[in-house]
Amino acid sequence: MLKIEMTVNNPLNPSKLAKISDGSGNSQSQFIRLLDALKRYGPRNLSLLSMVTGIPRETVRYKVKKQLRELGFRINMIPNLYRMGLTRQLARIRFTDDGLRIARRLLHELGKESYLTYHCKIAFKNEYLAILTPPQRYVSLFGEYFEDLARVGLVQDFEIRGVTEVGYPHVSYQLFDFKKGVWRISDEDYDYEAGNVVVQRASADEQANYLIDSIDLSIITELLNDAFTPMTRVSSAESRDPRLLRYHFQEHIVRKGLIAGYVIGWYPHGIENPSIARMWLEIKDGASKTIESLFRKIISTPYCKFYQVIEDGTHMIYLVIDKQFRTAIEHLSSKFAELSAEGNLIIIEDTNSYVLTKDLFRDNYGWIRPKLPIPLEEEITSTTNSS
Repeated sequence: MLKIEMTVNNPLNPSKLAKISDGSGNSQSQFIRLLDALKRYGPRNLSLLSMVTGIPRETVRYKVKKQLRELGFRINMIPNLYRMGLTRQLARIRFTDDGLRIARRLLHELGKESYLTYHCKIAFKNEYLAILTPPQRYVSLFGEYFEDLARVGLVQDFEIRGVTEVGYPHVSYQLFDFKKGVWRISDEDYDYEAGNVVVQRASADEQANYLIDSIDLSIITELLNDAFTPMTRVSSAESRDPRLLRYHFQEHIVRKGLIAGYVIGWYPHGIENPSIARMWLEIKDGASKTIESLFRKIISTPYCKFYQVIEDGTHMIYLVIDKQFRTAIEHLSSKFAELSAEGNLIIIEDTNSYVLTKDLFRDNYGWIRPKLPIPLEEEITSTTNSS
């Protein structure tokens, strides 16, 4: 059993580090100790990981940069978007038949030019789901924009709901056989939880007093693309002194909590593999103890990548399903039946994600008003003529 020999008050102070050890040197134990440390400290300091795990630094480097990747494990940085002065909204847009022809282009432009960070099409419907992360003062712009699209016959209807909590569960790597490269999943194992990186909606005061600048945003953007990115690479891209970047990373990003944590995920065939099924599971009545228990079981399974809690208590769980988890899916389905609960499974296609860039931010001003794409005149004319 793993032992934590002392609590952590400042993870960057070597004298106050938690020493993770189970007294075993076998490969399974080393991987678990290393992933425990990565979950707590992130992947950037290999010497630190070596110190807290007792694993030699070169072994840590090899396992982190080669073996874990080959086994399908990924370490992603999760920014605290609320502390960056942003909100999170979930939009569901139903396009008309004519609007569907240009829906993907419009949403793609929103992703490049504004605060849309994700969209996907709902299979067999003229509907899209989108995640919006605008600052509070620009939230209403998106409702007005979709209303304009409805007036010209491109959108049939839409809804935008605020997100109060976003969670990124660590994959339950304790259940993974690192020697055989397979999961050891049985009924009793579903109660195991590897923990979550959770980001909750900020108060009005916190939103009004966020602290971030363009250098912070540049660093966060690079780490979102690759949590291993060294400051020297960011320095080259930004033409900044790496010492200045390290100062901003430590004093602004780390100390002010702009990083919510590092999450351990598992993508055995790569993140973009076309054979993987992607879907959302919508569970309503999230306030009941029965549904809450069911929700916890679902997010502790290896195929839950993240979830969102909506203002009305609805839970939206994003699932990436691989064929070897069939047994797990059947197990969860039976749990729904036992509890007389229902979930709405939303099969999706054509997913796209976007990273907010420094183009949306100005020093000494903050987040700027976004550019919202205007449909081409011939597209509107075509819609009008068809009706």
